[in-house]
Amino acid sequence: MAKAISLSSADLKPEKPKTQSAVRQRGSVPSSELIPLQFRMPPEFVRAFKQEALNRDMKLNELLNFCFDDFMKNNES
Repeated sequence: MAKAISLSSADLKPEKPKTQSAVRQRGSVPSSELIPLQFRMPPEFVRAFKQEALNRDMKLNELLNFCFDDFMKNNES
């Protein structure tokens, strides 16, 4: 027969389990410091952009930042 264990009030408090996300967390910039950037693009572009981000294992904002950095490097005056 199993031994009985004593319970305290702390044992009876429900705890929300921490979920483990399969998505990478944001980089070194905290979410509170990020500013939303919203604009509309044609559906074909959005689909291709999202697919390219998946192919490169990047988040959408990471790919946009990478593209912008590359643009700035190639267009310096």
